[in-house]
Order: sequence, then structure tokens, then C-alpha cells
Amino acid sequence: MKESIINRNVEYGVFKKYYDGYFQFVMDNGDTIVFESISSLALKRFDLKSNKFIGRSFEISYSEYIEDDDEDFVLYKIEKLELA
Repeated sequence: MKESIINRNVEYGVFKKYYDGYFQFVMDNGDTIVFESISSLALKRFDLKSNKFIGRSFEISYSEYIEDDDEDFVLYKIEKLELA
């Protein structure tokens, strides 16, 4: 399974929860994005697996990926986080 980056974004969002390996944020435009992965550097800086950052606003730099065998399925990865 090979992945290809289709887009890189920087947006603001509020961290809602971590569950089953996924990170959920509500973005400023009202959309909810569920991130499947996070860079080790961002996770080391902000332990989103704890409840400490629930409700906090972040500037989120993230990438969108597609899997070559299923171009309709988009994955989201957090590359960088900063408290807003």
C-alpha cells in the first residue's frame, strides 16, 4: 500500500478527543477532521492521548494523503501543532 500527498494545509481547530488511535478536531469553519496519524515531534510536544489539551485551540499543519489503491479514501496526518 503506497500513499501520496495530495495537499498540505494550515488551519485552526479545537481538540475534541483522542479515541482508538484517532485525533478529532473541530476546525474554525465548523468541519470536524479526524486525523489518523501525528508526527512524533508533535505528539511529544503535546500529549493528545491524555485529556490535558481537550478544548484547547491549535494551529494545525497537516497533510492529506490518498492510498494509491483507493483514491476515494483520504487520510489526514498532523505534521505540526502550535497552541493558538
